[in-house]
Amino acid sequence: MNKKLSEQRKFLFQVIDLNPNYIYAQDENGRYTLMNQSYAQLRGMNIQDMIGKSDDDLNKDPFVEGQVASQCKIQEKVFIREESITAASGENIWVQTVKVPIHINDRSALLAVSTDITERKQYEDEIKYQANHDALTGLPNRRMFNEDLTILLEKAKIESSQNAIMFIDLDRFKYINDTLGHDVGDFLLTEVSRRIGMLLKQRHSCADIYRLGGDEFTILLPDYNAEDSEAFAEELLEQFKNGFLVDGSEYFITPSIGISIFPRDGDDANTLIKHADNAMYYVKEKGKNNYQLFTSEMQHQFYRKMMIEKQLRTALDNEEFELYYQPIIDVKTNEIVGMESLIRWYNEILGQVTPDEFIPIAEETGMIIPIGQWVLDTAIKQNIRWQTESGKPLTISINVSVRQLLEPAFFEYAKNAIENAAIDANYIVLEITESIAMYAESMIEKLYALKGLGISLSMDDFGTGYSSLSYLSKYPLDSLKIDKSFVMGMNRNDENKALVKNITVIAKQFDLKVIAEGVEGEEEYQFLSEIGCDYAQGYFISRPLPVTDFEEKWLTVGN
Repeated sequence: MNKKLSEQRKFLFQVIDLNPNYIYAQDENGRYTLMNQSYAQLRGMNIQDMIGKSDDDLNKDPFVEGQVASQCKIQEKVFIREESITAASGENIWVQTVKVPIHINDRSALLAVSTDITERKQYEDEIKYQANHDALTGLPNRRMFNEDLTILLEKAKIESSQNAIMFIDLDRFKYINDTLGHDVGDFLLTEVSRRIGMLLKQRHSCADIYRLGGDEFTILLPDYNAEDSEAFAEELLEQFKNGFLVDGSEYFITPSIGISIFPRDGDDANTLIKHADNAMYYVKEKGKNNYQLFTSEMQHQFYRKMMIEKQLRTALDNEEFELYYQPIIDVKTNEIVGMESLIRWYNEILGQVTPDEFIPIAEETGMIIPIGQWVLDTAIKQNIRWQTESGKPLTISINVSVRQLLEPAFFEYAKNAIENAAIDANYIVLEITESIAMYAESMIEKLYALKGLGISLSMDDFGTGYSSLSYLSKYPLDSLKIDKSFVMGMNRNDENKALVKNITVIAKQFDLKVIAEGVEGEEEYQFLSEIGCDYAQGYFISRPLPVTDFEEKWLTVGN
């Protein structure tokens, strides 16, 4: 009988030793009465050296926080908990420990079994990380932003501190994504995140950046007031002045930044988010690549924007658009050589809506495509009629946005419009803006295709935006139009005067014609003649006119 009991006892100890879990037992005085090899190795000791001794006897700190065992206190119920421990090897592991009280006659003991759950915890941590972070950039996501903002505001209310919430949206990012592909778009998002992250790390360590999705980011600025936030926004804009290199090509992208301040602009998360978002959209409407603090006036402006978008959707069907025309004069002969078509919109509800108001909304919503097609068709047909009636070989200049040029069907539509109207394409001038530089190589092919139809291309608003001499030789341009901000009043500003002269000289070296817009006085007109500027337009010559007035002033016999 004793032999069998001994064999059974030996077998049980072998089973316990072979068990990968950490198993031990302690009596009511905390002395170890049983343990397996796994637990001894975890403690970095031999079983024989531990049996009959407590943690105090072993000159070890009791495993209280971050350890498996604890000073023994026999409990009445089964106890289960998860904890992080440090093994004797220095490795941090997670265990789930089950402690079971054992009562034999008048004696008590505690049996504990700890299971290594490190892999499970790592998986849970990974799931939690993925739930709170953006997969592409690694930045905290919208969920984390909402949680952190709520905590920040609770703290700010207690401390009566100011805090800033910043919304960032990348300008024209959708166009880049659509034309260059999602790989390039993802790379740009990653690089933008990296640049902003470096700025925060180096100069604003208390701030946190989040990616909400798409091309939208937010930054929380604890203890920043309005002045601090504006200074930070200036630094942020500086980060985008240099382009982003993708496969050897340089691409430029800019941010629109909206800022709301707690508690000035709201005392809860939803209000502050909405106001920062409104401020950001205000920047987009005013030309992008800037920042703006929220103001109460923006509420009204946001409502008007929504009304413009709503009415814009039916404006074409209701025939609410009209084209005005502004003459372009040959500076040498003082004769009209063409005109620029300029869209005007009158709506019964909104009244007269300026192009500066509705064109950005049309581009943002995609309505610029059908509106642009209407402008192209109407302007071409009007030019044919005027050429026939006046006998003058007039050119018609038509503004085309980047959004239109990026439309895959634009080339075919322009080709069909020319063929259907039976007009010589040499009399059509498409005015494009310097923002095409953002799309680098992808735009060159489109421009050459249009050029192949016989259309002339003119760079509008030259001297602003992405001015660069490199694209004067890269793009198939026929002319430059000097921005009116340099021409207007240049006789009172020597710097602008010198700039206009230098642009004219440079254009001639590239064999480009030069048009000066915004000519408002005799002195300016004479100066343009002296420096060899080819064409001029502006209020000194004529303001934009509706069809009937234009005909009477410029196309009747004797004019």
